Amino acid sequence: MKIKEQLRFHARPLIIGAIAAVLAAGLWFGFGPRPAPVGVSLSDIPFYKLPFGPDETGADRPFYPSRLKTGTGLMSDPSRLPSSAECAACHAQEFEEWAASLHAIADRDLVYEAVVEANEDSAHHPEQARFCEGCHAPNEMLSGRVNRFTSVAPADALTEGVACITCHTATHADPQKGNGDITLAYDRAEAERDGPQGAALLADPRAHLAAYGAPDTAALMKSADLCGACHTEIYDASNSKAETSQTVQSTYREWGESWYAQNGVTCQDCHMADDPAAQVMALREGDLSKPARYSHRIIGANHVMADTGLGDALSVLRGGLLPGLSAAVNHATLNEQARQTEAFLRTAAGLDLRGQSATAEGLHIDIAVQNLGAGHNLPTGVNDQKHIWLEVVLKDASGAEVFRSGGGAERLVAEDPEAVVWIEHFLAPDGSRLTDHLTFDTAKVAWIRKPIPARGEDVVGYDITLPQGAQGPFRLEARLNYKIALPDLIYTSLRRDLGVPSFTLAELSVELDGLAP
Repeated sequence: MKIKEQLRFHARPLIIGAIAAVLAAGLWFGFGPRPAPVGVSLSDIPFYKLPFGPDETGADRPFYPSRLKTGTGLMSDPSRLPSSAECAACHAQEFEEWAASLHAIADRDLVYEAVVEANEDSAHHPEQARFCEGCHAPNEMLSGRVNRFTSVAPADALTEGVACITCHTATHADPQKGNGDITLAYDRAEAERDGPQGAALLADPRAHLAAYGAPDTAALMKSADLCGACHTEIYDASNSKAETSQTVQSTYREWGESWYAQNGVTCQDCHMADDPAAQVMALREGDLSKPARYSHRIIGANHVMADTGLGDALSVLRGGLLPGLSAAVNHATLNEQARQTEAFLRTAAGLDLRGQSATAEGLHIDIAVQNLGAGHNLPTGVNDQKHIWLEVVLKDASGAEVFRSGGGAERLVAEDPEAVVWIEHFLAPDGSRLTDHLTFDTAKVAWIRKPIPARGEDVVGYDITLPQGAQGPFRLEARLNYKIALPDLIYTSLRRDLGVPSFTLAELSVELDGLAP
């Protein structure tokens, strides 16, 4: 049969089929099931409190004092928000990596939860905690669950901290304003629920890609701006007792002023590299190559929250197992998280003997504390808790200890008042120090010793008085120690006298030649 004859032969059934398809589509759109509405009006959440009033334009501020926003101005329906465990069906590796991260437990961490409760008590109303939860629990925040009256039904997605949908629906971030200034398009996640799911999604993933990989989101996820919106923290009258703005966390600004930012190295390049320690060591040598693969472990500086040596206590501290995660997988991924975290921390710093001389009373030494691998200050973050200090020991020819600073008291889980410490103090209005991270009671933040900028150093001098009869040669041993929290925080929060393990960032051991007293 010729081509023209074939066309004539098939034309009638083709036309009839096309008309039938159009009619079917019309009937479906006219009479088929309607997509569920996207978003929830603020007025539809029972008993939701707005104690801080409207903004300067008269608009409601449902998440204040956090700067978190929704793309539509509506709240989210928790029953339509996918949990990260659902993402694991197709993205198992990414889910297992993320599950070991601090992001996953940002709102489950037992210490964090206790500190939030203590701050709520000091402020006398739980809505003040929205300042914290904007960064730590965006799913709960956007669903209206951070409220004195719990009128929003629970859901798996609300038990997670910074979840898959948090970053994968972000459309805007302002790292200069900080305090969680991120706009999240959770409406995309809700709308995607009406599209193909399961095997059908694999056959046609376009709607899924539009929800979680839109161009604005894809660009933002590659930018340090996304990280900076939460890793810039400013206390003012809205969230503390500060009369003037107090910059408490300035990690984004520190990075922005560094060699790393000037050379296009982002937060993600180090913290999300598949091998973060190797990536930092390459950067230390000037190699600006991007990672071959980005991991969802988001390696940071909290080595304790991945320490499986703590046994069942670790599971308690992390708030139990995440939905969709087995105990065996949890243990394995935490072991790898711990290994990478420790290797990462060891790339950050160095110690170098810069000077040695005899004095009338004994010896003078200068030790340089170097920030070799951190793309921001050392230490960084909210440093009323995280801090570093120098432990210096001098021994004489017989091996006897003739000088110590920064070691003995710290081993007894207390601060050595004579130690050289890089830490900031939170101060109450009366000038007393707050050691348990009471944000809402803080009036001022004061650094005891300024942190060390990226690729910078701080030279510390020691004048050592030697005991009578001490003989050289003398051996100098120094360690740069790091601790994620003060013992006071753990005791006040958990009512348990637990020692917070420290981590050695760098060590130095050298003989001081020709220095006789």
